Amino acid sequence: MTLGDVFDGAFRLLKANLRTIVLVTAVFVIPVDVAAAFLQRGVLGGNGILDVLRDPSLAPSTDPSAGQFIGVGVAGLVSLLVTPFVGGVLTRVVAASYLGEQLRPGAAIRATARWFWALLLGSVCVHLLELVGLVACLVGALVPMTFFVLTTPAIVVEEIGPIRGMSRSATLVRPRFWQTLGIAVLAGLMAGFLGSVLGTPFSVAAQLVGLRGGWPLLAFGTVLPALVTTPFVTIVSTLLYFDARIRQEGLDLQMTVANLHRGTGPAF
Repeated sequence: MTLGDVFDGAFRLLKANLRTIVLVTAVFVIPVDVAAAFLQRGVLGGNGILDVLRDPSLAPSTDPSAGQFIGVGVAGLVSLLVTPFVGGVLTRVVAASYLGEQLRPGAAIRATARWFWALLLGSVCVHLLELVGLVACLVGALVPMTFFVLTTPAIVVEEIGPIRGMSRSATLVRPRFWQTLGIAVLAGLMAGFLGSVLGTPFSVAAQLVGLRGGWPLLAFGTVLPALVTTPFVTIVSTLLYFDARIRQEGLDLQMTVANLHRGTGPAF
């Protein structure tokens, strides 16, 4: 697949599985983001930023409480724990759709649950390598990011552990490293742009109103982009995974032969 094919396929798969994808993402994302926004309602004393600029005395004279820091920190930690699993569930849904099947949200969550720790450990290892690359060189994080961008699809589709998943990803990416790097970077930039377009108006409105009463706007401005960008990035990586297997292993021919043996039509 070309760059255009990958992005077109991503939006087509998102549209074809919109209900399942949104439900899966919302179940895990909404509680975390709503809790994080609620815990920030005391920022600037809950007053709007324009009111504080006009009258600095409205801002609290003390730093945010330890409870606020702990609450936001816990919400962030939960998000880090949940995000890899959400990516795994979405990968399973998209992979099933790509192969001509349909998977309901509950079935996808149950099927992915036993791979929770593998997905979490794989994500932690990849992010640590990205951090090392970033410290070594400003753009150094792009190298491990590219080599291991297919780790989640490999773990979910092939049902393997985190280290084998990372090794599998690197093997599939190596012959087309630069093409994969370009698509991954563009997908990240597009997701960031969509996230800003969808979330910024609500976040700005919340700051203007004041987070004491505007924290629901802040939560909505975080949830809405996540419902779009998280599935989009996951779908792109899943399509890159299948494309790499088709190029290097003839996956399309394998699936066709398997379907012929079962007496069904081609899968592709």
